[in-house]
Amino acid sequence: MTRRRLLLIALVLSLLLHLALLGSDLLPAISAPPAEEPKLEKIDVKMQAMRLDEPAAPPKPATAGVSLPPAEAPTPKSKPKPKPARKREASKPVEQAKPASAPTAEASASRASSAPAAEIASAAETSRAASAPAASVPPSKDSADNAGFLHPDTPQRQFPAAAQIRYQGYWGSAMVGFGNLDWQRDQGHYRLDITVSPIIGPKLRYLAQGTIDKSGLRPDSIQSFRGGDLKEAARFDYEAGLLRYGGSEDKQLPLKPGAQDAFSLAFQLALKGGDLGSAPIQITTAKKVYEYPMAPAGAFDYDTGAGKMRVIVFRAQGDGDVTEFWLAPDFANLPVRILRADKDKRIELKAIRIDVNGKRQWELPPQPTIRNKNAH
Repeated sequence: MTRRRLLLIALVLSLLLHLALLGSDLLPAISAPPAEEPKLEKIDVKMQAMRLDEPAAPPKPATAGVSLPPAEAPTPKSKPKPKPARKREASKPVEQAKPASAPTAEASASRASSAPAAEIASAAETSRAASAPAASVPPSKDSADNAGFLHPDTPQRQFPAAAQIRYQGYWGSAMVGFGNLDWQRDQGHYRLDITVSPIIGPKLRYLAQGTIDKSGLRPDSIQSFRGGDLKEAARFDYEAGLLRYGGSEDKQLPLKPGAQDAFSLAFQLALKGGDLGSAPIQITTAKKVYEYPMAPAGAFDYDTGAGKMRVIVFRAQGDGDVTEFWLAPDFANLPVRILRADKDKRIELKAIRIDVNGKRQWELPPQPTIRNKNAH
């Protein structure tokens, strides 16, 4: 009897979770456990718009790409050949007077002609270190900096062609499953595939597609699935100027400029550096349509449990709903935490792994105090 009760309780919780995630109006009037609201700070981090690389030009003949480096290399070596002694002597006082200054190109070339191979490599490393800004050499992803902040191996300045994020899913304060975000873009088109796998119950899936260029994301459609079956869909009919949405796309509203679906919106914010203006944005979840501005609410040191990330929190509030995207400037402005809440529910996705362009940028180590909590 006890096992049957536990199973019944688990099934009811799973049903409530699915109804909440799909935005159902059939939720009973229950209150989610109170959650501690983070105290946001003044934004002190410059969130920059990402570079969107253009499609690659047709490749040149193979010899062109290979011959360029050798063509440049002999130039500094062949011309200053008669001058190495004078260059070396002239550079010595400069190095003694200004030991911290970066070596000039001519000095580096003369040293390269006379120094052993090990010294050449050392000089090249010194030159690169002196010319690069300090912020462009982040610590390894396997360790945090002195203040405990996490950074990727290399600065993320270009908008990713591919990104995968693994999340833990929370209902209130209880972890109830996992989520996966798969972002792909190619030839001016993008595809955003999000799956939510509860511990109990059918899988949920959201598929958003559209076009992308320097002006931003222009969604074409979003579909929501439950257990493999199409539940709702929205289509952005730009020719007719209509946003069609609902179970059979049977509802429609005038399509407004800059309209977004609820999931592509996070990547629009990431690409534009969070600058979407102060006007309300038309946003659809495929089931409903909202209009509210999406503005930065503040900065926060997000504690992942194994180091901190400095994030900018974007919050939209309207009709009693709250949507938040926590974007990490050091990690290509990607959403490391997503929140959807109203008076009855609070659902969160918290990142535990980030891959960008096929390379692992960060992963939360398994937590020894909570068994199987983040079995990646």
